[in-house]
Amino acid sequence: MASPQHLQQVLDNVPSALISVGPDHTVLYRNRPAARLAPQLEPGVNVWDALKPVISEEKIDRMMRGERVIFRTSPDQPMLEWLLAADQPDDGSVILMAWDIAITDEIVQGRITFIMSASHELRSPLTALLGFAEILELDRENLTEGQAEAATVIHQNALHLQTMVNDIVDLSRNSFGELRLEIGSIDVAGIVSEVAEALRPQILAGGQTLSVATACEIPSIEADAQRIRQIVFNLLQNAHVHTPAGTSIVIGAGHADGVVTIEVSDDGDGLPFEDPDEAFGSFRRGPARDSVPVPGSGIGLTISRQLAVLHRGNIEVDSEPGRGSTFRVLLPVDRDGARKIVIPEES
Repeated sequence: MASPQHLQQVLDNVPSALISVGPDHTVLYRNRPAARLAPQLEPGVNVWDALKPVISEEKIDRMMRGERVIFRTSPDQPMLEWLLAADQPDDGSVILMAWDIAITDEIVQGRITFIMSASHELRSPLTALLGFAEILELDRENLTEGQAEAATVIHQNALHLQTMVNDIVDLSRNSFGELRLEIGSIDVAGIVSEVAEALRPQILAGGQTLSVATACEIPSIEADAQRIRQIVFNLLQNAHVHTPAGTSIVIGAGHADGVVTIEVSDDGDGLPFEDPDEAFGSFRRGPARDSVPVPGSGIGLTISRQLAVLHRGNIEVDSEPGRGSTFRVLLPVDRDGARKIVIPEES
């Protein structure tokens, strides 16, 4: 049997930082790499209090949910990937692991700068294109039938490209932990009604019906209004473009057990995946409605679930072939967690 001294020597010579954290969140032990890479995590200190000056609250939440996050403990330290590696059920202690991923701050910032620069270069001509297309559509009565149809195609495809650029930027920023939420008190029922009315003409033009069913009393929640609006828009747009004419679409909001829910349901054909959760995979698309090309980037549902997770919530889906689908957004009323919402594991 190995002696404590031998085990200590082994732990000190592994390349990863290993930190044992007790049930009260205090550091119990750290190996030599941990002392070098995270000097503030000394035995006896509260690990989360020690990390707060160098890591956002969102990243701490993600770490506590078992997600991998990337950050450095000080400007002169390398970029590290962190993982809450092991949970000891007998006493509630955990093991934190961190390793140098050989990504310098310059490389990370370079990637982010490239993404933002590329998106800016794409957005500028797109904005001009959308402006001209909207002018043409407003002047339809002075256009021939062919010109009017061409103006509509240009407008729709420009909107498609704009959505794709925005979604790819959001997905990239979130993968680097750079997507920030602007938290404030929001009215979920109001956002649901607002988005539903904005999309109602488009849905009715597609030969579908739209009903809004919102509970009478839904408490305000602490969330990013624009991002919740984005989630609702993506889910309702998804129901519209993937279901045939004659489909009934229902959107609503409710509240139970400390969780506000937003549901988007349809009675269409259901999801074409064996596991409905596959719908949240990047660039996964179901069939188009009535063979019409599907607008969007193919990552709208991916972004929506990631945004829900950033809000300490989730999106669930139920689907049955030939009977339709229901997407359900779960958002805690209390951001500290009035009820534990099951967070999906990263694929």
